[in-house]
Amino acid sequence: MNLISYRRLEAQDTESVKQLMEQYALQFPTFIVNLYPERWASFLNHSSDSEYWVAVEVDKIVGHAGFVFNKDEGLYEIVGVVVSPKHQRKGIGKTLLDHLCEAIKNRGKTEVVLHTLGHPDNEDTVVFYKSIGYSVSQYEKDHFQAGYSRVTFRKNLSH
Repeated sequence: MNLISYRRLEAQDTESVKQLMEQYALQFPTFIVNLYPERWASFLNHSSDSEYWVAVEVDKIVGHAGFVFNKDEGLYEIVGVVVSPKHQRKGIGKTLLDHLCEAIKNRGKTEVVLHTLGHPDNEDTVVFYKSIGYSVSQYEKDHFQAGYSRVTFRKNLSH
C-alpha cells in the first residue's frame, strides 16, 4: 500500500486534477470544470484568497479540494472536492477537507459553506458530508435544472 501525501496545488497539477474531475460528470459538469483553470491561476499567482490542495500517491494525483471566498455568503466556500474512484473510502477526502478547514480557521473564520448537487445519484456524497460534521442548511429544488437541486452545507469550525 502506498502512502498518500498532501500538499498545495502546483502549476503542473492542474491538468491532472481537471481530468480527475471530468471522471465525475454528474458532480462536475463541463460548465463547472471550466471554472477551475481561472480559479487555480488566481491561487497560483497569489491574486485571490483561496487555497487548493492535492492528495498524491507516488507521483499521481488521486484527490483535490480547495476553497474560495464567497462574497455573497461572507464565508469561505469549499469547492472541487474529488477523489479518484480507486481511492475512495480511504479517508483522503476527509483529510483534504481537514487541511482546508484548518487553513480557514487560521484566517479567523469559524464557519465554512459547501454546495453539492442534490440528485439521487449523488446521495453518497451527501451522506459523506453529513458523516464528517457538515449540516444541510438549504435545499434548492431544481436549482441547476429540473431534477438537479443544490444542497448547501455548513460546518462550524470553532469546535
